[in-house]
Amino acid sequence: MDPLSLGMYAIVIVMVVFMIRNSRKQKQARETLANSVVKGVQVMTTAGIFGTVVSVNDEENEIVIETTPGTVLRMHRQSVSTIVEKPAVTKAASTTKAKTAAKSTAK
Repeated sequence: MDPLSLGMYAIVIVMVVFMIRNSRKQKQARETLANSVVKGVQVMTTAGIFGTVVSVNDEENEIVIETTPGTVLRMHRQSVSTIVEKPAVTKAASTTKAKTAAKSTAK
């Protein structure tokens, strides 16, 4: 065999190894996301809808999320794309924002 053929085979083997590795990582990420969808967690769906999980039904593979007070949506469990973490807002930060807003409206 000539060196060019050996190089081509090596490149193909390396590409296959990386593709298998990447698919395993993606599968693990999907499983982690699916396991972390529990009642009370804030999520974003694939459609871009933000809401809080009200209930999870494993048998039916669906979740119920509350988007606004009184509005609930029943969705397929795999429609959740990310889990949203609310930033912790301290009382001092919120009063500083209020003071800044009051100063800008007073001018």
